[in-house]
Amino acid sequence: MDVELTSLEATMALGSLLASELLREPAVRLCLLHGDLGSGKTTLTRAVVEHLPGGSQAEISSPTFTFCNSYPTRPPVLHADLYRSPLGVPDELWDALDDDATLCFVEWGENLSAADLPEEYLDIRLKSCDKKHLVTLRTHGAASRRLVERLQKGWSILQGTSPVAL
Repeated sequence: MDVELTSLEATMALGSLLASELLREPAVRLCLLHGDLGSGKTTLTRAVVEHLPGGSQAEISSPTFTFCNSYPTRPPVLHADLYRSPLGVPDELWDALDDDATLCFVEWGENLSAADLPEEYLDIRLKSCDKKHLVTLRTHGAASRRLVERLQKGWSILQGTSPVAL
């Protein structure tokens, strides 16, 4: 699924839809975020976290220097940034990946080995272009495929367009 975001409001709308769909698909507990510096990885994560139950209590910031931030949402969210840790993954992230109740957002997810990824996850690629951001969601597993199909329908309704087949 490809999405063009032309404003912060559009990013918040996508985050709201993604939060709703992640709640509906508890098997999908990992979102890998890829993109250059400033492409919107933390902003999209913020948009999702703010729309989860308890998200209004979260102080969402980039985990660039702390490596991992935890947010008091339901489900709990661990937000990790692997930009400065290509040779080692923080123990806190390993613990969260082993916990079926925790939702993980991992910036610079390419620093995780494919062997360490669960069967179900979303691969989210962000790219800055002029005054917009391009977001591509790739599915891994049947539950993530269902999630993105519903997300695409919801996004199409918000945009006033017909859903496009995946």
